[in-house]
Amino acid sequence: MNLENDIRILSDLVACPSVSDRSNLDIIDYIEAYLAGHGAETRRLASPDGDKANLVARIGPDAPGGLILSGHTDVVPVEGQTWDTDPFSLTRVDDRLYGRGAADMKGFIAGALACVPELVRLPLAKPVYFCLSYDEELGCLGVHGLIDHLKERGIDPDLCIVGEPTGMEVGLAHKGNRTYRLAFTGEAAHSSRAPTVVNAVAYAARFVSAVTEEAAGFATAGPFQDGFDVPHTTVHVGVMNGGTQVNIVPDLCVVDMEIRYLPGEDADALAERFVFGPAGRLNEEMAARGAGCGVTVADVYSYPAFRMPADDPAVLLAKRCGGKNADVKLSFGTEAGCFTQAMNIPVIVCGPGDIAQAHKPDEFVTVEQLARSRQYILSCVGAICR
Repeated sequence: MNLENDIRILSDLVACPSVSDRSNLDIIDYIEAYLAGHGAETRRLASPDGDKANLVARIGPDAPGGLILSGHTDVVPVEGQTWDTDPFSLTRVDDRLYGRGAADMKGFIAGALACVPELVRLPLAKPVYFCLSYDEELGCLGVHGLIDHLKERGIDPDLCIVGEPTGMEVGLAHKGNRTYRLAFTGEAAHSSRAPTVVNAVAYAARFVSAVTEEAAGFATAGPFQDGFDVPHTTVHVGVMNGGTQVNIVPDLCVVDMEIRYLPGEDADALAERFVFGPAGRLNEEMAARGAGCGVTVADVYSYPAFRMPADDPAVLLAKRCGGKNADVKLSFGTEAGCFTQAMNIPVIVCGPGDIAQAHKPDEFVTVEQLARSRQYILSCVGAICR
């Protein structure tokens, strides 16, 4: 298989520094021009501030069913990382292609785009959709507007492939996520008066200690689901900031935490148990001790858990296209659950590269994985859209 076009496109995509804290319009411009140049119908969906955009494109007839190829255009930052190559210039060393996003997940997008010249020559009976989002790395923020657009148009595909890096294994499940920021507001005072005022750090520490201790019970009591690296729900505190110096009672402490929950678990009940319940009790105590003191809870982001039945007809077809009998559960989150929850369509996660390479210096995808990805996409198109 000649992968010269795949690699050229991947090089162009990597050269667009579509880090989540910047605009992604340069990479959207590139992809939209490429697809439109091959006759695709394209629709750009701007973010509320206009600085970013999703892209939906169709090759083939405006007909029911078909195949969605889904990916996110944003990547994580490189600041603070030591790279041996320029992260925004694709570098080939033997079979490896280095660059930010090469695995997560511009490799899949490049392979899908490289299929386009062949797709437009095929007598397609059903459409192939390209659905590309922004701000997946910030908690699947952009994809919701894209999904709303698909629903408004009545698009109901036979299968959606979310091309996150799975080593070309078929992923059928991952945990959901609820991420929160809690602000503990106390009273500033000289530390000699510490017992008489509300110490924001002390109350935050009580919260962190209590929820961490209770969450440890998941490791022994479950519930458990085999196949996950960590087979139970987890509660994790990642950030705790408060205070300025030791002789000042701190009047503010901020805690960032997340719940990663198993498919089928009640996310609202978990949030009440580990976030809103304990925070509410501490809020009452703090407010009773000092005017204006208490706890506020803000949603940072969330995405739903994902699970597809292994015996779903679309899943069985997707496995046959890849020569697979087995499937995997993923340790990381994707946009797949957003599609299944909002559209109730068959979804799998399958793409080139290894998630172990993502978000780290010298991220890479192999040429062999690119080849397998393109072959897989063409096989799925042949089985679903011909």
